[in-house]
Amino acid sequence: FIHDFAITPNYCIFFQNPVSYNPFPFLLGYRGAGECVAYQPEQPTRIIVIPRKQNTEEVKILETQSGFIFHHANAFEEDGKIYVDSICYESLPAIETGTDFREIDMNTNAPGQLWRFTLNLTEKTVASQFLEERCCEFPIINPNSVGHPYRYLFIGAADRPTGNAPLQGILKIDMETKTQQFWSAAPKGFVNEPMFVPRPNAEREDDGWVLTLVYDASHHRSDLVILDGCDLTSGPVARLHLKHHIPYGLHGSWSGELLGVGLNQVEG
Repeated sequence: FIHDFAITPNYCIFFQNPVSYNPFPFLLGYRGAGECVAYQPEQPTRIIVIPRKQNTEEVKILETQSGFIFHHANAFEEDGKIYVDSICYESLPAIETGTDFREIDMNTNAPGQLWRFTLNLTEKTVASQFLEERCCEFPIINPNSVGHPYRYLFIGAADRPTGNAPLQGILKIDMETKTQQFWSAAPKGFVNEPMFVPRPNAEREDDGWVLTLVYDASHHRSDLVILDGCDLTSGPVARLHLKHHIPYGLHGSWSGELLGVGLNQVEG
């Protein structure tokens, strides 16, 4: 099972989670596709490193301790090594079929947490480093820094600093100084994946806006919240109230252009 991958100027990096898949219950209509995935803790996580340039190097496969990864924050090359920052789980998060989400004990599943993997292709070794204890998911960085050394990471995070919990805020981490900023929508707000929009001609990596859809449980509707990337603690720059709620999704993208709609239609 591979949901995401990371890139650097020279490599594509895939983390193959240690799972098995039995499609027959899904094909027969007894279970959903995700319910047919079984975690195999006795197996290692395999890291597949594929050169982006033809006829330069062979594909290399490294192994590290068992775990589960949905999303990577970024990867970069430095000092002859590859660094990959990822959200890791101790095992595949699983909920029994038919469980009412209002009755779920979040602590029965381990939280997603930020880790860094250092890949040494020459020695074929992998070192891992724990970076952040707070439960978090859906990492995003300035798109101009993808595949390169970077400083600032934005990510959906739980309101409380430890344990597993719903994502109710946006966490900003300075990867150089290790300082943090946190904006919370708790107790009635629940965030979706954040998007980072760079300010045109910005000189700072974090100079831009962080956009996220927030479900407001007190009004049963969603808001588009816009935060200042340089200072999350100052609160929203703007909050656009929608007339209804938007069901949770997984991923989105920012576009500086209107897609499928002419400007004359908007202005009219």
